[in-house]
Amino acid sequence: MRRRKTSEDSEGMNRALAAGPIVWLGIIVTTCLLLVLFQTALWLVMPVLLAVVAYYMLSPLVSMAMSKGLTRSRAVFIVTIMLSVFLAALGLILYPKVSAAANNWRSNLDSYTQSGVKLAANAQTSLAKFMPFMRRPAPKPEVHEDKTTPAHTHRNHGQAANANGEPGGSGQEASTFVGPPDEGEKETAAAADALNDKVADLTSQYSGDIALEVLHWVPSLLLIPYLTYFFLLDGSRFKRFIIRAIPNAFFEKTLYLFYRVEDQIRRYFQGLLALTVLDGLCLGIGLWFLGLNSPFFFAAIAAVMAWLPYLGSIGGCLLVVLVAAHDFPSNYWLPYEVVGLFVGVRLLDDFVFMPLTVGRSLHMHPLVTILMILLGGAVAGISGLLLVMPVLGVVMVAGQIIGELITDERILARHRHAKELKRLRAKAGLYAERL
Repeated sequence: MRRRKTSEDSEGMNRALAAGPIVWLGIIVTTCLLLVLFQTALWLVMPVLLAVVAYYMLSPLVSMAMSKGLTRSRAVFIVTIMLSVFLAALGLILYPKVSAAANNWRSNLDSYTQSGVKLAANAQTSLAKFMPFMRRPAPKPEVHEDKTTPAHTHRNHGQAANANGEPGGSGQEASTFVGPPDEGEKETAAAADALNDKVADLTSQYSGDIALEVLHWVPSLLLIPYLTYFFLLDGSRFKRFIIRAIPNAFFEKTLYLFYRVEDQIRRYFQGLLALTVLDGLCLGIGLWFLGLNSPFFFAAIAAVMAWLPYLGSIGGCLLVVLVAAHDFPSNYWLPYEVVGLFVGVRLLDDFVFMPLTVGRSLHMHPLVTILMILLGGAVAGISGLLLVMPVLGVVMVAGQIIGELITDERILARHRHAKELKRLRAKAGLYAERL
């Protein structure tokens, strides 16, 4: 009884050391180093990441086909053909819209830019009613002097104005205050023209670089179906290949490590996909109720953009707000209703959807999550924001189990004993050869 209690105490101590501050420091440093490394090879990391997402989307279908009696290779082939047909049909559906937008991108860009400038000017005017510091400075009046009128006439006119309580003064010339008509509209038009000129300059300057960058990413994106196919076909074989190189003393923990890492990745990406579907449905229904064109299309874009923490949600909201301001210029309150819809869906994400989907897979404190997102953005930029959570989840599981391996005296003793047996066996064979 005492021996069992002692072993339980030592096991609890090992788990405490495995999740201690030194292990967590190693987890954070390793995560940052991996983010920097992935940033340098982003052209390869992004296809692998998207292929992993596709793998966890399609693996239930492969398992279902194998349960019907099909071999793994045939099940993977059938699922891949179904995915190719689905993507081809989706491309045929989206091709007319994409081609029309590509042909008229310059005029659409100018139109959306003007709508955005008008929306910003209207928002500033509305906020200025409640926040005086946001009001535009009053335009300076233009002074028109009548040089044919004698000076004493101006002085008499000024005295008369004082007598009547109107602006004027003795010894000052009478002035006529003429303000420019519709100054807000002039400022909006001037801002729109300036922004259009900047967009035209940026387009002419960077259009070639953008085209080259797109061509640079095309071969990488073509790797996604290729990688997905071999992940589905040979994933278990690759795992067995790695496990064979593990010493026998660490076999059980290493097998548990592989299970935990794969389970962590699977649950994270499946939770992320479920969260994307829920966000897309909520946003699509809300945008349809508000009367926007193609509500579920824009909801799907915004839900996928939300994979980038915080910045993606803000960018998706701004995109839909700009579309609402452009398509419905007479509906003044529609952009603000769209903002309210996005805020409501974001609150549902934080308090309902995310704890039920992604939150169940990571088991991370919210403070650690926020700090690691900020650290990932500071270390690796946009790619760090996108990759920090899955990388942290995998490194956290690996770090905790490796910490348990390092601090488990029983496993280390077994490993030392196995090495000693191998050494003695080699010596015995050597002596037998000499005899």
